[in-house]
Amino acid sequence: MNQSELLESFKGEEWLKETRKSALKSAGELKFPTGQQEKWKYSPIHKLSLDEYQPVTLSHSQTRNPEHTNYIELLDGHLISEASSDNYEVKQLNQQSEPFNFSTPSDFFSQLNTALSPDPVLIEIPRLTQIQKPIVILNTVSTESGMSFPKLCITVGDGAQVQIVEIFESDEVKALSVPETQIEIGNDANVKYQQIQANQRQIWQLGRLDISVGKQSEFNGASVGLGGAYSRMETTCRLTGQGASATLSAIYLGDEEQTLDYRTYQEHIGKDTQSNLLFKGVLDDKASSIYTGLIQVHKDASGTNAYQTNRTIKLSEDTWAESVPNLEIENNDVRCSHASTVSPVDDDQRFYLESRGIPTESVDQLIVQGFLNEVVQKLPIESVNNTILQMLLEKQQSGGL
Repeated sequence: MNQSELLESFKGEEWLKETRKSALKSAGELKFPTGQQEKWKYSPIHKLSLDEYQPVTLSHSQTRNPEHTNYIELLDGHLISEASSDNYEVKQLNQQSEPFNFSTPSDFFSQLNTALSPDPVLIEIPRLTQIQKPIVILNTVSTESGMSFPKLCITVGDGAQVQIVEIFESDEVKALSVPETQIEIGNDANVKYQQIQANQRQIWQLGRLDISVGKQSEFNGASVGLGGAYSRMETTCRLTGQGASATLSAIYLGDEEQTLDYRTYQEHIGKDTQSNLLFKGVLDDKASSIYTGLIQVHKDASGTNAYQTNRTIKLSEDTWAESVPNLEIENNDVRCSHASTVSPVDDDQRFYLESRGIPTESVDQLIVQGFLNEVVQKLPIESVNNTILQMLLEKQQSGGL
């Protein structure tokens, strides 16, 4: 199927077809990224060949009846199940007659996502709405040699409160997933967001999370990274309104030959904004991790408070970790700091536990649990924390972490 036939196979009004064509043209002009580009530095992107994958087409027979409210399910990027409550609305942009403005940066895979996402989904949370039960979005990859492009756009009205859980999982297949989630938060709102990546071992995932936080609003987001062959998540958090704040957290556990890749951008645009980032990971066997982070303070963003911490423990000499924090500050009235460490288990901690009768084979596991607990205790959505803790424990035990 050539490009024209592929685009024609997607549903949508004329505005969406034109958006797809423009994005696909932009992707072609940008070309496939290389490790020489700063944002792809350290990554194994040279090992990815798009020729090995094909966009997934699904039949209507795969639509499922939802079992719960506040539940959305996508299969290989196609919306197959949706059950919202009366408090908010879920729309398929394929069926929208009015144009929707996608936030698509000049990035090859972002343009490709806009062009080839079969079912872009819009969730609209009206102003002053309080949704007590988390909205759960399940993204499943199921097709061998498939290439999928889930796209989720969430708008949160002024004064609204919502909790969102987004889960990425897969069958035992070799596939490529390029998900993008866009969250636009109005003023005086509160959003809690929890992302869980639990793909099987042959999945390549190149994800992007884009957040915009309005005046006096709070965003508390966390990511748990467990699976995949190569799993990348690029997070951009823009604090646009005065007094906006964001908390960004992550836990990642890598073993065998996994690569877990996180790129973060804390962008302070409004005055008196605050962001606090804490990413912690554990690597074993021949696993590798990449973290690069940028705190950017614009010239009018006086009163900024921004912090960035990345810490990684290596349990094997064969692991590899890159940790590169950066600051870009254009205003003098700020408080910003960053910290980064990559190290093995602390010998003093190990000796302390062994001297108190803890069996040697259990010491490292206890140290790892304590190391991760700082983030676990701060996970934003309490109702799913037990499930996340169980997943972390199962991987730690099965992989020897």
